[in-house]
Order: sequence, then C-alpha cells, then structure tokens
Amino acid sequence: MSEAACDVAIIGGGPAGSAMAVALRDLAPFLSVVMLERTGYDTHRPGEALSPDIRTPLSRLGVWSSFLRDGHLASRGTSSCWSRAEPRVQDMRMSPWGSAWNLDRARFDERLSLEAARQGARVLRLTTLLDAEPLAAEGYRLHLSQRKAGALTLRARFVVDATGWKATFAMSQGARRRIRDRCFTVHGAFQLRPGESFPTDALVEACPEGWWHSARLPADRVAVTLVGDGDSLHGLRWATPERWMALLEQAPVTLARVAVCDFAGEPLVAAPVLVGELDRMHGARWLAVGDAAHTHDPLSAQGIFSALDSALLAAEALEQYMRGEEAALRAYEETLHLRFDAHLRKRSETYREEQRWPDAPFWKNRHAAFPSLTPVAGQHSAPTPAGLAT
Repeated sequence: MSEAACDVAIIGGGPAGSAMAVALRDLAPFLSVVMLERTGYDTHRPGEALSPDIRTPLSRLGVWSSFLRDGHLASRGTSSCWSRAEPRVQDMRMSPWGSAWNLDRARFDERLSLEAARQGARVLRLTTLLDAEPLAAEGYRLHLSQRKAGALTLRARFVVDATGWKATFAMSQGARRRIRDRCFTVHGAFQLRPGESFPTDALVEACPEGWWHSARLPADRVAVTLVGDGDSLHGLRWATPERWMALLEQAPVTLARVAVCDFAGEPLVAAPVLVGELDRMHGARWLAVGDAAHTHDPLSAQGIFSALDSALLAAEALEQYMRGEEAALRAYEETLHLRFDAHLRKRSETYREEQRWPDAPFWKNRHAAFPSLTPVAGQHSAPTPAGLAT
C-alpha cells in the first residue's frame, strides 16, 4: 500500500472543495494540496439557477472567462407565483453584475476541478475516504479507496471537509448538525420540442404541497422540481411519475411553461433538503466548508454562491492559521454562524409571506416554525423568492 503526503487534503471535489483548492493555491502556493473526489464528474448533477452576483467569486477564483465560454444559459432572472396566482418577474438583466444564469452543473463542477489542477493541486478522482486516523500534531492519516489504484493512504497536516450536507469527516470528529428544517425535492427532466421556445427566466410557483421550480438548461433540457416535506408529499413514489405528474397538473403556470416540452421518460430523482449548520465548523487541524458547514434553503438559490464564498473565507483563514494565527479558524466559524442566522431570518420572512394555504401540511409546518413572525393583515414585505438548486 502506497502512502503519499500533503499539507492540506480536501475531501470533496464539488464547488466548495474545488474553490478551496484554487484559492488556497493562490494565497499559499507553498502549501501542497490534494483534493479527493469520489466521482469522475460523469454522474448526474442537478442544474442550478445562479444570481448575477456569482460573477464576484468566480472572478476572484480566476474562472469567470472560462465560465462564459462553457455554454451556460444566460437568464433574465426569476419569476415567482408566491402569495399570488399571477407570476411576478424579478428581472436581473440590469444588474451591475450582468445576467443571471441557468447552470450546466456537471460542466461547472468539472471546470472548477480542472482549474484546481491547473493551479497545482493534485486532484484524485474516483477516490473515497474510508477512515481517518488522527496523528496528533502531525494531522491525519487518511485511508482511501481509489477505483483504479485500490487502497492507498494519505498523510495530511490539515483536512478540509467539503463532503456536502453529510459532512462525513466533521461528523467523524464529533461535530453534529443542528437541523432547522427537513424537506425533500423530487426532480423530473423534460425535453424542449424542436422549434419551440422556453422562457429564459426560472419560475418558482407555490402550491399546497410546497413549491415548484422550473428552468431551462443547456441542450434544450428543462428541469422541473417539486419541493415538499414528509407530510405534504406522504405516499409519493418517484419510481413511477404518475402522481408527481398529477400534482404538476395542479400548478397552472408551471404546467403552461412545460406544454412545449415532452417528459424525458427518465426516473424521477429524489433528494433530501436539510436546512442546518454544524455545531462545530472546525476542530483539531480540520475545518468544514460549503454545505458541509451549513446548508441553505434552496428557495434562496444561494447554494453555490455560499459554497464559493465560504471557500474563499476558509482559504484565507487556513492560510493565516498555517502562519501561526490560531484565532483565524474561530473567526471563520463565527462569520459563517452570523451569515446562517441572517439566512434564517430572511427565510422566515419569505415563507410567512405565502398565506394562501395555512392549513396545508407544508405551510402549516413552515409557519409553526416561526410562531413569533406571523404577519399582520396587509403586511407584505418579504423578498421575492430567488429560485432553487434544481
């Protein structure tokens, strides 16, 4: 069994992990970085609606020009049927950052990983963490399984957990996730018919069961997703699409948009949605970044932006820590806790804005979570929903 060594091992090659690798190599090129990704970037990855301000972190990472060349679809923004039956458009084309974007997620993730490799990080695809052995002040010995090379070990002075909401490494070190809400998404794919057109804006449409999101993706694909919870979607089976399609027929604005499409016939994809944060985002020679640190409600459409932003913050904190500034990791964690609290406040305002189905399980559950925030009659100050990581 071979053993390699590095200064920093990043577990997870999604947006947060790759951005961390890129930023760290830029800030501290003297540090050796290895990034572990369990896939070959060839598996299904849902698309995502991005707001125009994504340009800021992508520019800081030096990948904005390549992002523009990769064929993601420019969008005018998001329309929403929220607290009303008619769609309301949040047109972002006049934003100082330019247009919004409907993302080809697989292409985006791989682009960031290629940039990490170009910056000098070693990227190990098809590699899974099996176990982590603490080595006191020397860091960790990571026991890995690589699909082609078999078992190997990696000694790392510091570990970054970028494994998404499961926070695999952080949880193994005793961190626990404080869950504020549990939902799940059921995603279906449609294909735009030749010669037909589809709006460039994403659409959020509230319904008794939760809310729908639809957006056009590259290759004339259209992603349609229903977000609900265990009560509102009880009994829904995604092995067959009939009930999901029946619920879609009760969402008139979304249904009208997909009238120019054919259902792709692919299996529905269900995924959990946990809104929460780790009680500890760093520990002895490790920290968590992106969704591993905290997960936002997909209604905010800030998942990728938050992942990139936290990676940039984490890279700065880790570079300072490696230079002997012990308080840098604590300051990083405090910043993320404050940002997550701000997200929860905005989220509560948005959900309490929708009052059309107060007795429906999904909305009753959301409103019960914010009993002190019940709006007074006639008060409608919540922001327009931004969209979903579809």
